[in-house]
Amino acid sequence: MSIPKIVKASTTDLERVKGVLKLGFASDALMRWVFPDASSYLNSFDKWMEEFSRIAFENNIVYSEENFYGSSLWHPPGIFFDSTVLEPTFAAIPEDRIETVARFFEEFEKYHPEDAWYLPFIAVDPAQQRKGIGSFLLKEALQMIDQKGERAYLEASNEQNKALYERHGFVEIGRVQFADSPPAFPMIREAK
Repeated sequence: MSIPKIVKASTTDLERVKGVLKLGFASDALMRWVFPDASSYLNSFDKWMEEFSRIAFENNIVYSEENFYGSSLWHPPGIFFDSTVLEPTFAAIPEDRIETVARFFEEFEKYHPEDAWYLPFIAVDPAQQRKGIGSFLLKEALQMIDQKGERAYLEASNEQNKALYERHGFVEIGRVQFADSPPAFPMIREAK
């Protein structure tokens, strides 16, 4: 098996980055709980990726496998994402879940430290998983963060991904779950 080559993506790669992230999250329990309808998921998650990637591209911290089999979006410390820009997609969320989704955002904000790099999204094309791409994407960004002597934060949306993050030094600092939603796990990685 060849070693994945990780590159920094540019804004000209936006559609490829969004595409692999949409594929990677298409079976994510939490994201599909938010958007259970396939068409609504594809349209709404595209808007989410447009907005979340904006900060990452502006700061040149979008890492991708060279063939765009995987990508990750990072936000630098001190920059918070304004979730109100996603409100147009809320019409696609089942009405009985809208309030709960808003509570997720509020709860995540409580855990999110201002001084940490934030990984809002990382995903690998399901057809390319189990090749180490996710690990190499993480390693590339964490090497940069470690060189700065800073810490990193994320919210794992499933147990399998949580285990991957733990292997890279992240520690669970909470569990967020409401009503019938799947759980999410805020995680921190202290400066190395």
